[in-house]
Amino acid sequence: ARLISRAGSLTNLSKYPASTVQILGAEKALFRALKVRGNTPKYGLIYHSSFIGRAGAKNKGRISRYLANKCSMASRIDCFSDFSSTKFGETLRSQVEERL
Repeated sequence: ARLISRAGSLTNLSKYPASTVQILGAEKALFRALKVRGNTPKYGLIYHSSFIGRAGAKNKGRISRYLANKCSMASRIDCFSDFSSTKFGETLRSQVEERL
């Protein structure tokens, strides 16, 4: 819900690539890093997810990228599918849990 509100709508969120979804909410840090040519942030709103909290310190960036990819796919399925189903969301969630 936070990602949708930050993007403006589900349609806008579904148009974003996974790399943008990953840092959504960290725009200020991103532009500051680009300005001084520093390291860009690895996560924005996704950092508050329970999946990232359960990941090890070394794997947080990797899981963040994977979760952003799955969120992007789920938003596209929800936005552009003709029928409402939870089957795809449950499958994507189980894939993320397996990765942990």
